[in-house]
Amino acid sequence: MTFELDKEKFGEFIAKLRKERGMTQKELAEKLFVSDKAISKWERGQSLPDITMLNPLADALGTTAAELLNCGKIKDEKIDASQVDEIIEKAISISDEEKKEKRKDLKKRLAIYFVCFAVGGVSTFLFYKKNGMQFYQSLLTIEILTAVFGAYFMFFIKERLPKYFDENKISVYSDGIFRLNTPGIYYNNRNWPHIIKNARISFMVIMAVFPVISVLLNIVFSETIAVAMHIAFTLGTIVGIFTPIYYGAIKYK
Repeated sequence: MTFELDKEKFGEFIAKLRKERGMTQKELAEKLFVSDKAISKWERGQSLPDITMLNPLADALGTTAAELLNCGKIKDEKIDASQVDEIIEKAISISDEEKKEKRKDLKKRLAIYFVCFAVGGVSTFLFYKKNGMQFYQSLLTIEILTAVFGAYFMFFIKERLPKYFDENKISVYSDGIFRLNTPGIYYNNRNWPHIIKNARISFMVIMAVFPVISVLLNIVFSETIAVAMHIAFTLGTIVGIFTPIYYGAIKYK
C-alpha cells in the first residue's frame, strides 16, 4: 500500500496552525523567505512546499515535520512501524511532486528561451543584411551577453542562497565563473527569488526585443537619426539590464 499526501488536508492543517499563532500569510512567508503567493497555494491545496522546506515550515508553525506529513497532531509519543512507513511514503510523494513541478517549470523556461533566442537571432541577421557591419558588432555583443547570462539565470542559477547570506550583509554572489556584484544592495533569501525573476525577464526581453527595435529604427528613420537613436537605445539597454536586478533586491530587502 502506498500513501500519498492529501494536498487539501495538508493546506487546511498549515492554515489552521498559522491562524492559531496569529500569523498572516505574508508574515509566514517572510519567516520562510518565500512569497505569500506560495503560502496561499499551499493552503488552498494547489501545490506542496519543497521537501527541504518541511522543517523550517514546521518550526515556524510550532509543530514537527512528521505532524505536517500526518496533516494533524500526533497524540502518541511513540509512533508504530506502519505510521513511520506512511510518513516516509508521504515525504517521498512530496519529493516526486517537487520533481514534476521542476520539470514542468524547466520545459516552460526552455520554450521561452528558445523563442526569444530565435526572434533575436532572426532580427540580428536582418539587421546585418540591411546595414552591413554598421553597429552590427554592438548589436551582436548585446545579443551574445543576453543569451549567455540569460541561459545562466534561466537554467543554472541556484534558487536558494546559503543560510549565511541571511545572517550577514553580502553584496557579492559567486558561482564558478559567474559573479554578481551590486554595490549598495545585499542578497538574501527574501530578495533572491525576485532578483532571479526580474533578471530572467530582463534578459529574455532584451534578447528578443533589442534587435527588433534596431531593425525598425533603420526602416522608419533616416540614416542620421537612426544612428543617433541606435546609440542612445544601446546605452539605455545596457543600463536597463541591471535596473530590474537592483529593483528586486531593494524592494524585497
